[in-house]
Amino acid sequence: ARPAPCGPRRLAPASVLRRAMATADEQEAKRRKVEEAGAEAKDGERESDAAPDPRAKLDEAIRFQLRDCTLNVVPMHGGRVLAPLSDGGLQYLIAGARANVGVKKGRYCFEVKVIELMSPSEPVQQPHRANVPMPRQLLRVGFATQDAALFLTETADSVFFDSEGIFTAESKREARGERIGRDQVVAVVLNLDQSSPNKNTISLFKEGKRVSQALPLPERLIGKPLFPVVNFKNITLQVHFGPMPMMKLPFVCRGLQDMAKDDAVVAASDKPKDGKYEVVLPVGIPDEGTFDFLDEFLANNPQYTELSDRSIVRWAEQSGMVRTPGTSWKHSNDKPDVKFNIPMMDDSSVRRVLSSVIATQPRNYVVMEVKSNLLATERAELLKRFNFPFYKKVAQVTVGDPDKAFREKLEKELLAEKQAEAEKEWNKRRVERERQKLIKAQEKKLEEARKQAAKAAATKEEAKAEPQVKTEEKPGEEAVKKEDVKEEVKQEAKEEVKEEPKEEKPAEEPEEPEEPKPVATLTDEEKATRFRKQAVPDLTTWVQGTHFAKFSLPQASEGFDECRYSWFQAPKSEEYFKAWVLRQKIMQRIEELSPGDWFKGKMPEWQKVFAEWQQKQHDWKDPVKQAARKAAKEEARRKAEEEKQKAEEERKKAEEEKNKEKKGEGEGEG
Repeated sequence: ARPAPCGPRRLAPASVLRRAMATADEQEAKRRKVEEAGAEAKDGERESDAAPDPRAKLDEAIRFQLRDCTLNVVPMHGGRVLAPLSDGGLQYLIAGARANVGVKKGRYCFEVKVIELMSPSEPVQQPHRANVPMPRQLLRVGFATQDAALFLTETADSVFFDSEGIFTAESKREARGERIGRDQVVAVVLNLDQSSPNKNTISLFKEGKRVSQALPLPERLIGKPLFPVVNFKNITLQVHFGPMPMMKLPFVCRGLQDMAKDDAVVAASDKPKDGKYEVVLPVGIPDEGTFDFLDEFLANNPQYTELSDRSIVRWAEQSGMVRTPGTSWKHSNDKPDVKFNIPMMDDSSVRRVLSSVIATQPRNYVVMEVKSNLLATERAELLKRFNFPFYKKVAQVTVGDPDKAFREKLEKELLAEKQAEAEKEWNKRRVERERQKLIKAQEKKLEEARKQAAKAAATKEEAKAEPQVKTEEKPGEEAVKKEDVKEEVKQEAKEEVKEEPKEEKPAEEPEEPEEPKPVATLTDEEKATRFRKQAVPDLTTWVQGTHFAKFSLPQASEGFDECRYSWFQAPKSEEYFKAWVLRQKIMQRIEELSPGDWFKGKMPEWQKVFAEWQQKQHDWKDPVKQAARKAAKEEARRKAEEEKQKAEEERKKAEEEKNKEKKGEGEGEG
């Protein structure tokens, strides 16, 4: 297999049009086939033909705005055909698109036709194939709310059918349809007509025939405007909104383009008033609210598309890819260590391909690169990608103490986390109390059972131990004596029962009072927290130590059309930033130090001394030399002892001679 070419995949216009626009004869033949087999289906169909509607029609053209498409969607032929980019790892990512018009009431449909199946080339290496999400070609069609994600997944904000015949709603998957293949027209009918027997339902039709029953919408979606959404992977689609259907259904149903204006909800246009889209580069200090600010910005400005490694990882996970557990020293929020075990996903091929095409898709972007946005040279490279007249380049500086809204949001999140942790511990204690309660009740039952068994056994033993009195009785007196004995036994039994003391029941232990549910509160120290402590840093220690001395805040002279300051204004931001850099010089390890002349002169001397030390250490550990040292030491000890003994003998001899001399002198004097 040859390597995948770089850049977007271009489709031949002639082939696309040939597949997108079926000939009149083919369409007519399909319609006749459906009409011939439609009588039987019509008998059991609960849907009725749509009555004429005199209300004003929708005058907005239904289309897919780039803002509501993923970055790998390429609209063609006026948005009627959608093709995915499928190079450099993008063949593993699902493409999603949401229409700009939603339905709030009435019954309407839209149609989709698969006109091309793609099989992108992949690397020769085989080990990654087990990690590739299946199927390779995928189609999902359905409806979702306007604020839902572009991906039709198992969430409560969407309902959809897929090409494998699965219907998904309320996070539940059921086989309720049929497989969808190439050149087949499928229609999705959404019925919000409250007068219909199939109100608040969704249905799927293939080639004009019903392939699913009218399935109820989740309660969460009833009463909300629902927008058509398509997801696809490695296929090219033709999407048809009407007004006339491509394939006739068993009943007359209006297409979305034939919708009454009163039944429609039109999303705001993605075209800016001044004709310029914004490209925002957030610039902030690592680990000081960078990604928290980004999340807040996107929540308040949903019309922006995030460009970051983090967004690519999330996109891959929503496309069915699973990351290998564990991280390495290279893992950070800015550059996650993904580990999907798919070569073109792990080597940043997706980011490179997207970087070459995103500027050709006019929309509002927020480019989140913590390190690159702090380096002037890399900021310049980023701005080159958007050097078009329809882009306004903005630097969003977030340096200093956060504003009140940011702090309040952070405080709420910290309180919610603390409350969740307190409730978790409280639930553990409650479960443990219930467990102990059950154990005590079980022990009590076992104790009572043991007492009853012991009592029964004692009664049985007493019965066996009763003496059997044998007396000689006359034949005439036998019956009388037996009656007397029986009466005596009964009387004794009654007396024993009366004399038996009643067992006192043990006093029941009072139940422990139920522990109330805890209510968490923040301490003064927690309230004073400015930024959340992340488990994963924004930059790795090595990256920050290598580049922090080159970090700088952006200036308008670099090519920005505007520099905005979210927290501290320009002069105070510069002062705060310089103080941070000085702290890093004290705390960080400097990774890029170069030696001077003095060091270069002293280094050989040190290496020579160090080599001598190493040789001495080696000699000391050598067993042969150790034995020689031991023998030499023993020889030296022996010689020392001999010399000591010899010296002692000489000393004694000298003393003896001295004593003799003294003795001789004494005798001479006498």
